[in-house]
Amino acid sequence: MSNEVSFINNDNTIDMVVPCHALTELVDEKIIADWFATSDFSDCYLHKERLTECVEELNLLIEKVQDEVEEPQDFTFAIAQIRDANVSVSISRDKMTAKLTVEAPWQGQHANVDLVIEECKKAGVVFGVKRSKVEGVLDRSFSGEPGEVFEEVVAFGKQPKNGKNAYFKPLVELFSDKIRKPNELEDGKVDLKDLGTIETVKPGEKIYQKIPFTFGINGYNVLGETIKAAPGKDAKLETSSGTIIDPDDKNVLLAKREGLARIIESRMEVDDVYTLMELTPKQGHIKFNGSVVILGDVLPEMKIVATGDVLIGGFVESASIRCKGELTVLSGVSGKPLDEPEGKRKNNCLLESSYRVNISFANHVDIFAKRDVFVHRQISHCNVTAASMVVGKGPVPRGKVIGGSYFLSKSLEAGYIGAPSDTDTNISMNRTYEVFKEKEQHFWSIVEGLQEKLDSWNAKLATVHQEEKQAAIKFEIMQLEQQIAKNNSYRKSLAKRRREYMSGVYVRAYNTIYGGLQFVFGSKGLVNEAEKGPSVVILDEYTLKVEPYVG
Repeated sequence: MSNEVSFINNDNTIDMVVPCHALTELVDEKIIADWFATSDFSDCYLHKERLTECVEELNLLIEKVQDEVEEPQDFTFAIAQIRDANVSVSISRDKMTAKLTVEAPWQGQHANVDLVIEECKKAGVVFGVKRSKVEGVLDRSFSGEPGEVFEEVVAFGKQPKNGKNAYFKPLVELFSDKIRKPNELEDGKVDLKDLGTIETVKPGEKIYQKIPFTFGINGYNVLGETIKAAPGKDAKLETSSGTIIDPDDKNVLLAKREGLARIIESRMEVDDVYTLMELTPKQGHIKFNGSVVILGDVLPEMKIVATGDVLIGGFVESASIRCKGELTVLSGVSGKPLDEPEGKRKNNCLLESSYRVNISFANHVDIFAKRDVFVHRQISHCNVTAASMVVGKGPVPRGKVIGGSYFLSKSLEAGYIGAPSDTDTNISMNRTYEVFKEKEQHFWSIVEGLQEKLDSWNAKLATVHQEEKQAAIKFEIMQLEQQIAKNNSYRKSLAKRRREYMSGVYVRAYNTIYGGLQFVFGSKGLVNEAEKGPSVVILDEYTLKVEPYVG
């Protein structure tokens, strides 16, 4: 019977024509599908959802013809359709990409670039369309099976490029930088005590420059809408007693006097320089408004107080050195322990800086630094208060920390921490933690005071029956509740920031960590009792751990 069935293209609708007569057999969906598969229109879209309807109508007609209720006749049914390629464009939720979807044609026309462009316009996509991506999808669809779907992101928005913050750069070589690059001798060795020429800046010399912030570059989504770039933050070019703004360039500082240029935070200062070959009782103590350079040693019991940097080219023994700038000792520093009451200084040698301390080695020294402490070789039995401490040179420090107490904010890095003899070494990483706790306690004290007032007003409200007085009391209660909520919110925010901060605090030993070490991170304490290899001490959630370190 299949040779009697025909398929006709009726304006892209494929009609199946089945002659119905007395010998026509009943059909099912599989028979009709097989007829269609062997036809010239097998690449057209078959209406599978209509096959049941087709079978029912055809079989009903066949039965009527066989029962002579109907005359023999042709049964015609729209069973398939010629379809051109289907093209659609969808936009991501953030509007930063657009995806092209191409359904291969069912014996119809293939998609082309013009059709894709038209669909993009309908979807509103006007920016970031990549022609090469479009052509790639179309090429694949040309060789695809009828109805096969091809998808690819073909349009890309442009993220904004945020502006850069203003920053500053020195226009002269800073002496504090120069001393970290000692002069090389003919045999390739370096002389750490050779400070070279101490060059000062001259009045009118350009010494510091502000690089202005930038506004950034706006971005665009695929709809062509502008995404504003965040501008960088501005910063003020501050002058000091030794500097002035260049009248020809508001972003440049000039030296106002001759002196030693140094940077404190983001401010440039020009200090007077006081230079001595050595500091002994013969020269006396130094109290100087500027920077101090001692080319040789500082003898016991000598004192230096300076508002600028202090640089010691030789050795410091049992002396006291305080400065507001950077404090550097190219040789070692040594003192002796003192028998002082608890809370007082414990050694007779003091280094104190409002910025940073750099030393080669130290033994029995009290060190205070607002920022960092850098030790080239070894530090033993010292008391250090600083933001962080690195013992050893280079990207992988190999220096030694032996004994002493260390009160730090952020990190301690060294090659070896402790000693084989299990020397007591106390390391507390709570310097900033305690600041957080003090602020939290401040807000908690406020809350407690407000809560007492609130309890008092609530008790008073229970005894008052006049509506006007009740309204006044309720207003006071509402005000107190708002203040309590606000201060509790401040306290909780600080607690969250404290936890986030402490999660980044660490102590790292690149080679060995010995027994006898006591660590305190926040409210957690830990005693390391056994020697271990490369290790890192961290606060993981609420547990203080010593874990192997793999660099």
